[in-house]
Amino acid sequence: MRFCSLSSCSYANSVVVQDNNTCVLIDCGLRKRDIKPFLALAGLTVGNLDAILVTHCHIDHIYGLRFICQEKDLPIYSTTNILRKLKENTRFKTMPKLIPFSQRAANKIGSLAVTHFSLSHDVETIGFVLSSNGERMGFLTDTGFVPAGCLDALQSLDYLYIEANHDPDLYKKSAKPPHVIRRNLGPAGHLSNGQCGQALQSMGLERCKLVVLGHLSEDDNNPALAIKTVRQHLAPGINLVSAPSRTPGKWSDYHHQRTPGAPA
Repeated sequence: MRFCSLSSCSYANSVVVQDNNTCVLIDCGLRKRDIKPFLALAGLTVGNLDAILVTHCHIDHIYGLRFICQEKDLPIYSTTNILRKLKENTRFKTMPKLIPFSQRAANKIGSLAVTHFSLSHDVETIGFVLSSNGERMGFLTDTGFVPAGCLDALQSLDYLYIEANHDPDLYKKSAKPPHVIRRNLGPAGHLSNGQCGQALQSMGLERCKLVVLGHLSEDDNNPALAIKTVRQHLAPGINLVSAPSRTPGKWSDYHHQRTPGAPA
């Protein structure tokens, strides 16, 4: 199993995950003009995709759904409530198949097994564990803190994509409106670099090959600072990189074959 970030910031978020048989997109906040070129940079086309998983209905995660579904009739998976909001707020040309996740068992999407867990954001938001061929990938963004249930789910991972949104000290100089700052720093906002690092200490990451930091604020964080802060909480043998903000990154198998700490 491997994954690649196509875009990772407050402008647009989208990550592709694949094994030998199945390829899914987690969120599609991409603008119409970026969908095909960004997939192409990852060596893919819309035709390679089998399904889309949606974490929540903020625009930076769903903006491109109606455009990508015009190119291919892709099923969309999420919770019943998130799918209802998506249906209400998205002008699909033809309504795609909306498939609610089972609450009782892992969902099979082709050869991938997908389980989900609830997060703490200002709208209903979920994260994922995707499994294939004995490997497990955790996906966790857009939450003000990491609920205990998430920590239970995110044990013994091989790969982790996790939010490190902001640095609190930089937020003191932020030009954002006060209500936005209060929201983002609160329990229904986003994880700081320090919160991300502390969460990693509670996960059983002994076998983890790669941690990718995502959803970094372009105004109130930077990759070097995020990596420096989070690295203090992570075993030195685990590769740690930051996803690029508005361009596709490299596939995970490129990173976890490199020496930990080597430039991305």
